[in-house]
Amino acid sequence: MTNFAVKRIGSARHSLARTSSSRQPTNISGSIRWLGMMVFLLLAAPKLRIMIGPAPLYAIDGAIALLLLAANRMPIVKWSALKPFPTLVSFYLMLIFVGEFRGLVVYGRLLESVYMLGEFTLGVSLFFIVPRLVRDTEAGTVVLKAIVAGLLCCCAVTIMYSLAPTRTFVMNTVFSYDFLVPNSESLARRTLYYGGLTEAMRGQSLIGTSTITTGFLGTMWAFTFLAANWPGIEGKWLKIVHITAIATPIAMLMTYGRAAWLTVIAIGTMSIVFGFAKSRRNTAILVIGLAIVFFKVGWQSELFMVDRVFEKTQLVIENPYEEESFAHRLRSFTQPFSHLLDNPIWLVAGAGRVGQKLSNRGNVESELRDQAGLSKHSGFGMAYYCYGLLAAVTHVLIMLNGLRLILKRLQGPAPNDLPLYKITWQAFLMAWVGLLFWWLPGHAMVGEARGVILFFFFYGFMMSCDRMLAVQVNEVVLE
Repeated sequence: MTNFAVKRIGSARHSLARTSSSRQPTNISGSIRWLGMMVFLLLAAPKLRIMIGPAPLYAIDGAIALLLLAANRMPIVKWSALKPFPTLVSFYLMLIFVGEFRGLVVYGRLLESVYMLGEFTLGVSLFFIVPRLVRDTEAGTVVLKAIVAGLLCCCAVTIMYSLAPTRTFVMNTVFSYDFLVPNSESLARRTLYYGGLTEAMRGQSLIGTSTITTGFLGTMWAFTFLAANWPGIEGKWLKIVHITAIATPIAMLMTYGRAAWLTVIAIGTMSIVFGFAKSRRNTAILVIGLAIVFFKVGWQSELFMVDRVFEKTQLVIENPYEEESFAHRLRSFTQPFSHLLDNPIWLVAGAGRVGQKLSNRGNVESELRDQAGLSKHSGFGMAYYCYGLLAAVTHVLIMLNGLRLILKRLQGPAPNDLPLYKITWQAFLMAWVGLLFWWLPGHAMVGEARGVILFFFFYGFMMSCDRMLAVQVNEVVLE
């Protein structure tokens, strides 16, 4: 069993120094580096790819496939205290197979269906891969550093795309390459149409549109607070962590979405209440900095789109069903049940994600068979139309089981000699709130491969930390 010596460093940071008996074999360290690279790609450039004929091969998929092979050589994870969780995930994966198989039967698009199934299977498998690989604080350090580095890259691109003076630079560099951004020419045309080079625009990154960018940033932002308290993250890395903790909410605000602004308010408030190291200082820097900028240039300046948020919010307050995008999201939680009455097969099988993608291309056949114009702008709605009601309910249960585990750990007595225990679960609660604010109005965690990867990486990392902390708690008691 790994032996940890608990010691305190300074007033706000804690360390768990490993003894020599816990050194990891070389092959495990190599796997952790691959995992770190995968996490960095997920946040910085998840669409990095090469073309093999007509089919794209994404670097992140290759990394997960290698991790899957490495994880199979590791000891099996014991899920005794968490049995419902892996069972739900396995059941959800089975429903993905059923839905994509039905999509294959209906449309006969063999290559597309197999490709979708392969990508989503790799994404879901991270729930089982990460706990096998991340078994100690050193592995956790690699993962958290990768999260911070990826977030910082994502924030830089998002902010520069939103601001007109810097948009030319990012459009001529990162957004101009097809191997980073599929259909980069289409993005350039949309940019010229909506904002060009003179007006503010909703920020987006190499992850994708402003909505999915916000979802990624909102879910991962809390881990910058965890990284600031994590053993092994010190010196220059600690400075980078604090910079990223400030840059992330700025990037989220500059996507100018209502969910993004609510997420910033909610997680920012939670970080202050929980009292993370220097969180109050970082919040003060953020608030004062934004106040100075708005005072100097004015919040109605062409550099910003603050009025969009206020106008959209006012429309929702006055009449939520008249504001089209909000009404569409509300219906995504109610329409599936009326749709099910006329289409009972959707109880167990949707049309697969391939059917939804064909609909987005204007394929008449898929629109007639799937009624794809129905509302699916939420995690629940997309899960229903792709994989059926059982899959949608299972997805909800996965979300709720995550919250249940977090609250159970926070409500239990925290070991006095292990302050990292409480900090870790507070960070996961904040991250879960960020995930919820993405799940309610967005569907990428179900319908996009990179969203599925992030969703199940989040829960896989949660399982890793739970096991890691449980081992440390037992050893503290023994000592």
